[in-house]
Amino acid sequence: MPLIRLVYASQFALPFNPEDAANIVEVSMVNNRKHDVTGVLCYSNYYYLQCLEGGRDEVNALYQKIVSDKRHTRPVILMYTEILHRAFDDWYMGHIPAINISGGIILKYSKERQFNPYTMTPESAYQFLLELSQINAVL
Repeated sequence: MPLIRLVYASQFALPFNPEDAANIVEVSMVNNRKHDVTGVLCYSNYYYLQCLEGGRDEVNALYQKIVSDKRHTRPVILMYTEILHRAFDDWYMGHIPAINISGGIILKYSKERQFNPYTMTPESAYQFLLELSQINAVL
C-alpha cells in the first residue's frame, strides 16, 4: 500500500476553548502511533493546518474522523498525494505552537502576514509546515 500525504486546513469551531487544541494534540499522539500515522499540526488565528502521512486507509480514516469532529469547521484538503518517504517520520503528532509562527515566515508562503491557510497554495502550505517543523525541532 502506498504512503499518502494529506494536508488540510480548517477553522476552529466557535466558541473556541484553548484546551480543545491541546486535547487534539494529546489524543492524536496516542492514536496516530497505533496506526503509524505521522504528521504535524499548526494552529493560530482560529485556523488549523495539518499534514498527515501514512498508509492510504489509515490517513483516509483519520481525515474522516477530523471532518466529523465538531471542533473543526470548513475542512478543505489542500494536498493529497502519494509519497516515497515521510517528511515528518519522527512525529506521530508534531505540534507547532502559535508563538513560533512569525509574520515573516507566513509572508514567505502566503500573500498576507496573518496566518490563514486558505490563502496558501497546496505546495506553499506543505513547505510552510516543513519549515516550521525544522525551526521547532531546533527550539
